[in-house]
Amino acid sequence: MAGDDIPLLSKSRFTSGLQCLRKLHLSCFQPDLGTPPDAAQQAVFDAGALVGEIARDLRPGGVLIDEAYYLHDEAVQRTRGLLTDTSIPAFYEAAFTEEGIRVRADILARTPENSWELIEVKSTMSTKKQHIPDVAVQLMVIEKAGLTTERVSLAHLSRDYTYPGGEYQADQLLTIDDMTDDARAYVGTIADELAVMRRALSEDEPPDIAIGPHCRKPYDCEFFAHCRAREPEWTIEELPGLSAKKRTQLRDGGTLSILEIPDETQLNAAQERARQSVITGSPQRGDRLEAELNKIVTPAHFIDFETLGPALPVYPGTRPYEAVPFQWSDHVLHQNGSVTHSDFLADGSEDPRSAFVDSLVSQLTGAATIVVYSSYEETCLRGLQAVLPDHSAALETLLTGRWVDLLQIVRGHYYHRDFRGSFSLKSVLPALAPGVAYEDLEIRGGMVASNAYLESIRPETSARSRKKLRQDLLAYCAKDTKAMLLIIDAMRGERARPSGLTSKLSRALRALWPFGALKT
Repeated sequence: MAGDDIPLLSKSRFTSGLQCLRKLHLSCFQPDLGTPPDAAQQAVFDAGALVGEIARDLRPGGVLIDEAYYLHDEAVQRTRGLLTDTSIPAFYEAAFTEEGIRVRADILARTPENSWELIEVKSTMSTKKQHIPDVAVQLMVIEKAGLTTERVSLAHLSRDYTYPGGEYQADQLLTIDDMTDDARAYVGTIADELAVMRRALSEDEPPDIAIGPHCRKPYDCEFFAHCRAREPEWTIEELPGLSAKKRTQLRDGGTLSILEIPDETQLNAAQERARQSVITGSPQRGDRLEAELNKIVTPAHFIDFETLGPALPVYPGTRPYEAVPFQWSDHVLHQNGSVTHSDFLADGSEDPRSAFVDSLVSQLTGAATIVVYSSYEETCLRGLQAVLPDHSAALETLLTGRWVDLLQIVRGHYYHRDFRGSFSLKSVLPALAPGVAYEDLEIRGGMVASNAYLESIRPETSARSRKKLRQDLLAYCAKDTKAMLLIIDAMRGERARPSGLTSKLSRALRALWPFGALKT
C-alpha cells in the first residue's frame, strides 16, 4: 500500500495500535468486522460523555468546538480561528491535526503564563497507566500545532465525593492529577511507535496476531469475535485460568487446540476436566461434586441481586460507582421438594436500600442455606452494613448463616465443553439447560438492568413504559435464580432435561426435576 494511502490516525487509533496492531489495521480498513457496542457498553460511553460535559465547569467560560467528529477539518479551522482571541479562557473539544494524527482535546485552557493547560477527562476513579499515551499523543499534536503547553492533567471521579443532591459540582465531583512529567517522557517514544503502526498499515492484510490477554487489556477489543473465528473450534484459550506462561508454552510448541494438548502436559484439575470434556464430548464431574452439593440444606434460598452503580450517583449520600441494590429474586427449595418464588423491586425515586434490606431480611428468615452465584451478594450486604447501621445486626445474622457459592462448586468440580472456558451464569446455563437461556429476555445483563431501572424511575417515563420495564426487570432477575436450580439438577445428571419450562415453575420443577437428593 502506498504511503499516501495510509489513513490518518486519531487518539483512539493510536491507543488501539499500542494494544494490538491487528486491531489497528482492522479499525482503519475493515471496521465493519467489529462487534458494535452492546447496551451495556453504550451506557458506559454515555456516562463518560456526561462526565466530560460536567468537567467543562472546571475551566468555565470556554467555547465548545461542536463540529461533529466526522467534520474534523472544519473543527480544526474553527479552532485555529478562535485561538488568537485572548478573551476566550478555554476551549472544549478543540481540534488539531499534525503529523498525520487527529485529536480533540476535552479541555484546553489558557494559563496565567499565557500558555495552555490540556485536561483529559475520564470517568474512572483514578489515573491509570493506559492514560499516559492517551494524553501524551494529544500533547505532541498540540505542541506541533504551535501551542506552548504548560501543564497536562487528567480529571477523574473523586473517591472522596459524596453526592449531596441537586446539580453536580465539577470541582467536588472530579479530581485533577498532574501528568505533565509522565506525558512529556512518553512523547519521546511516540515517533518509534508511529513508525511501527504505519508499517503495519502499509500492508494489504492485517498482521497475523493470535488472540490472547491483549484482547481484553486494557480494553475489550471489538474484533475479538472476528479474530476468535480464526482459531480452532476448541482453542486453548478456552482452558480455564490459562496463564500467560502456559499459553506461550503451548503455542510455541504448535498446540492451538485443546484436542492437540499432549497427555503429558501439566494442567491443573480444572483445565484437565476441560480437556477431557472436549475430548470425550461429555461433562466431567469432580470426585467431590456431590459432597459440595450436599452442603445445600433445605429450606434453601437461591438469591440474586440487581444493583445500580452509576458513575454519576443518583441518590444523596452515595458515591460514584457505589453499589445500590434495588432488586432481589429468591427461589426457595422446600423440604418437600417444592419450589416457590418471591421477589422485590423498588419503586419510586427514593433511595431503595432500606426497603431492600427490610424485605430481604424478612424473606430469608429461617433459611437453612442461602445459595448465590459468586460472592457479590455477600459483599453487597457487607457494604450495606456500613451505610445502614440500624440494619447491621439483622444483616450480620444473615451473613453468619450457611452460604453456598454455586459458582465455586461449578468452577471447582464440573465442566461442560460448551462453557467455552467461562463459568459465568450466562455461559453455564445455556450449556446445561438448553432452551432456558437469556435470549428470550429483553434484559440480559446487569448493566442493562441497572439502566432499565434508572429509566423506570425517571419522572418523564410514561406509565406504560414503566410497567414494561418493571416486568422485564422481574423476569431477568428471576431467570438468574431459576438458573441455579436447573444447573444443580443438570450437574447431578438425574435425568434428561426438556427444552423449556412451563410458566408455573414450582409445578414444573416438582414434576420434571426431583430434588429429593437435596432434602435434609
